[in-house]
Amino acid sequence: MSRIVIIGAGAVGSFLGLRLHASGHEVLLIARGDRLAALRTNGVLLSQGGELLQVHVPVSTACDPGMTPDHVIIATKTFQLDAALALLKPLRTSRFTLLTVQNGIEAPGIAQAALPHAAVLGSRMHGFFELEEGIVHHTGVAASLMVGPVGIPQPRRTGETIAQAQLVEGLVASFIPTALVSDIRPVLWDKFLMAATIGGVAPAFELKVGQVLTDPQANALLVAAMHEVARIAAAHGVELPRDCVGQKLDFIRRFPPDVTSSLQRDLEAGLESEFDQLTGAIPRFAEQSGLACPAADEIIERLRARGLRLTR
Repeated sequence: MSRIVIIGAGAVGSFLGLRLHASGHEVLLIARGDRLAALRTNGVLLSQGGELLQVHVPVSTACDPGMTPDHVIIATKTFQLDAALALLKPLRTSRFTLLTVQNGIEAPGIAQAALPHAAVLGSRMHGFFELEEGIVHHTGVAASLMVGPVGIPQPRRTGETIAQAQLVEGLVASFIPTALVSDIRPVLWDKFLMAATIGGVAPAFELKVGQVLTDPQANALLVAAMHEVARIAAAHGVELPRDCVGQKLDFIRRFPPDVTSSLQRDLEAGLESEFDQLTGAIPRFAEQSGLACPAADEIIERLRARGLRLTR
């Protein structure tokens, strides 16, 4: 079994911690504030399939600098990435596998620059997770992960390759279906295409995610924005499937009607959000590739017109 540190005890980090710990791995879940206190008292509470599971996972405010983990999983919000990496400074010269489980495109590259000796993998988490009143709610589609390096990987030590395979095997054995791919960029862009667009369109029109496709104006803007992101991805050297927009719309049609995205919930609540890494990143990526993005610009203007907090 592996030693695994999970930084971020929100819905996704807690879910991963529960599954891995319950499967026998030595897990340390990093949390803070009220969430840390709740975990110490109640453990991780997971509502899934009509059942409530309770697992007491070891928690702390920091990593143990005297013990190098086999794997580290960063499951914070994207805007908390710098703070998460700061916790790993004592391990900067150590070798371990680092998995970023976050929205957006840039997290794996930022993590690799901060931890040059780590073998960094990006990932896409599939599933709906919410943390409400101390309980992680997993609803809708089954949880799964797709993980891999960013770009064509450089030759690595055999030990690193084995460690990555062991991480994937550990996740699978913990009832988290996980696939290892050779280049995670298309997967990240594919998720970004949906998360950055639906996460902005829904609050821009004051709709639930599951209601967007039934509103003609919101639906049209969503489709236009998705096509913009596909063109931007191609300009960045990532070709998405021709039918990627259609696939995303079909996927959204299966959403429960009351579902909201994490970006939408944070925007509506006036909290710090992943706006700069999602919807707000579209114009930045477009400018880098010399493209226009009028649909994304309209989404952002509509959000501003509502007076929502878009940046820190």
